[in-house]
Amino acid sequence: MQSQVVIFAGCELVTQNEKQNHRTISERMKKDEVREHLARLNAEDLRLVAAHLYKMLPKKTAETKGADRLLADPAGFLQTARVKKPPELPDLEMLEFETEEFLDNAANQRYFAPNKIIPKGQRSRWRFLAKRLYQDWWLLAAQPESQVAAAKALEDLYRILCHGSEVWMFSSTEPFHVIGVPRQEFFSQLILIKAQFLSANEWISQALSLMLDVKSTESTTVEMHGAFLSLLTTAELKESALQILTRELGKSSSAPPAPEFSDRSRRRSSLLRLGFQVNWAFGDKERSLKWLRAFVGGENRSEHVVLQLLLETGDREFWMNSYETARSQKPSAVADWDKTYEQARLLGELPAWQVR
Repeated sequence: MQSQVVIFAGCELVTQNEKQNHRTISERMKKDEVREHLARLNAEDLRLVAAHLYKMLPKKTAETKGADRLLADPAGFLQTARVKKPPELPDLEMLEFETEEFLDNAANQRYFAPNKIIPKGQRSRWRFLAKRLYQDWWLLAAQPESQVAAAKALEDLYRILCHGSEVWMFSSTEPFHVIGVPRQEFFSQLILIKAQFLSANEWISQALSLMLDVKSTESTTVEMHGAFLSLLTTAELKESALQILTRELGKSSSAPPAPEFSDRSRRRSSLLRLGFQVNWAFGDKERSLKWLRAFVGGENRSEHVVLQLLLETGDREFWMNSYETARSQKPSAVADWDKTYEQARLLGELPAWQVR
């Protein structure tokens, strides 16, 4: 039989059991433990506990935490508590200063090469700074009065990160990956901000330039084209984009032929692919094909370009008809596609790529 030992503590007589209970209760309970204890109480005891807990709260704490509102309207209080407060906006001038400093340090390779400005132990922290700058400018972009400044800063960041994938500016040649923002996502967010204050023709032209003229090894052509096309959410935007693409192709057609695999050649190929896909999105296949042939007619392997872009659509019947028409007119022009045609005919679906 367990005996109950009495301990003299100061001026109080405390039993061993009471001391144990005191030690347990004095430690802060976890949420699950609180719920467990409350679940055992009846309505009258709950009212008593609530009243005593309210009395224990310092006046300032009760006012700050909204204790009166919790008692008066528990459901409303809890609903409000679930709504997250908007993050505090960064200071515009300070953010501009930090961004300019980051761009200058990056351009001068201070995050990579030895220098007296950034200590060696701090150079690898560029990624945290770049990520924060991106997030802070994105927050400020929600304010109409800050959109122009945000777009400019984000474009500067986009350009320096793209350049950082081409040359050693940071400790990695994959800066977009390191900061956790894929290039195509950064690009899309930047253009969405520009679209808030620029006309459709202006932001579409700028988007094309940022996609085609700013080099980076961190994304594929298909990924960047997909990001651009996803921005054309209405028929009006598609029509505007098509006019700009057609105009750009017209300029390249009047220039001397570009060497194969050159920057100019790749740019023209991208314009062709984008223009064809925008056309295709309207649902008029014959119009799309007519537009495409108007620009590839004078190119080497023009039928190859046509069949390659049609293959990407996944439209087996239209692709096979186009192949058969080209073969009847000039078999040698499509000889490389004979095996692809045979596989499409036998399997009943287009292969994902050209069959050699």
